[in-house]
Amino acid sequence: MDVLAEDNLCGGTLLRIVSRGSSIIAELFRLSSNVPPPFLASASSGAGAGEGAGFEGLMFDFDYWKRPEEYESKVNSTESLASAEDAFQQTFVSVLSRFYTLFSSMVTYHSDLMKFLKDLEEGFYIQYTLDNLLQDTTGKQLVIEAVYLYGSMLLLMERHLPGPLRERIIVAHYRYAEHSQVDDIDKVCKLCRGTGYSGKGEKPRKYEEKLFKRLRLPEYTVSA
Repeated sequence: MDVLAEDNLCGGTLLRIVSRGSSIIAELFRLSSNVPPPFLASASSGAGAGEGAGFEGLMFDFDYWKRPEEYESKVNSTESLASAEDAFQQTFVSVLSRFYTLFSSMVTYHSDLMKFLKDLEEGFYIQYTLDNLLQDTTGKQLVIEAVYLYGSMLLLMERHLPGPLRERIIVAHYRYAEHSQVDDIDKVCKLCRGTGYSGKGEKPRKYEEKLFKRLRLPEYTVSA
């Protein structure tokens, strides 16, 4: 049976996963060119200058999760920070939501790919196993592409949206968003926390391997 046939549930599911993966990467590139200036300023040696001036005191990394009350108390008790926060929220809340949606969609991509592989292994797709799907030219191409896209997302995220920047964006979104707009916050934080590598100098030991293990894929799939 043709993997790409309209009534092929297995092929259709895999094709949708691959299509969504390509869309996620396209959005990653779009957003990496539109990072809010305060976050860029905070990440540079010139923090506090230019468009980012006045907002640097609102840039919190994942250390915020350890003592949120302390951070919030500082903001609320400092007039300049409280005033800057109102302006910041009004200006950047929409783009922060797009960034969070990007990170959340990467988590969802991983979950959907894992579900597909589990369904394949458990015989949900009656005519297919991973082995015979890989024997089909189109099926093999789609499986490889699905895994490749996931790896590409992680490496491109790390390259274009470095860890410290990701952490500040996620914390800011969490602070300003409605509760319903922070789905999968634990998994998003697990996937997006800083790796300790800034893109310069020597990479930490087993850097890529540790990054991929945050939300891993089955070894039998990667090595198939």
